[in-house]
Amino acid sequence: MNETTVTPKLVVDGADRAIDFYRRALGAELLVRHPGPGGRVVYAEFRVGGSTLSIKDADEHDPAAPALFTLDVADAHAAGAALEEAGATVVFPIDDQPYGLRQGRLADPFGIQWIVSQTTEDLSPEEVRRRLEAGAG
Repeated sequence: MNETTVTPKLVVDGADRAIDFYRRALGAELLVRHPGPGGRVVYAEFRVGGSTLSIKDADEHDPAAPALFTLDVADAHAAGAALEEAGATVVFPIDDQPYGLRQGRLADPFGIQWIVSQTTEDLSPEEVRRRLEAGAG
């Protein structure tokens, strides 16, 4: 029996530039690239850590579309700095959150937003709820 997996597909204007960005910012490894007419990417796969994503250039069948991903890392500040250095912009600065995570959000040059997340505390769901309720007042 095959294991079910889900592979996100990014549709962007400039797939080759995006792949290079993810290589520089996230250490992505290109696994496969299939060019179509004019050299545009019709399908490519790349790996970031243990995750595989696919990507293609936008076309008349698949317009460019925004996406939001959470990137779980050991050092949120280092990951955020790498994204910024490669050309991403800060949407929300990386900071400690009451729910036990150090998080922030950055937007890459292709309209994809990345929540950079580092676990700082192992909290029960009840403690997270208590902290969020206490901060909402």
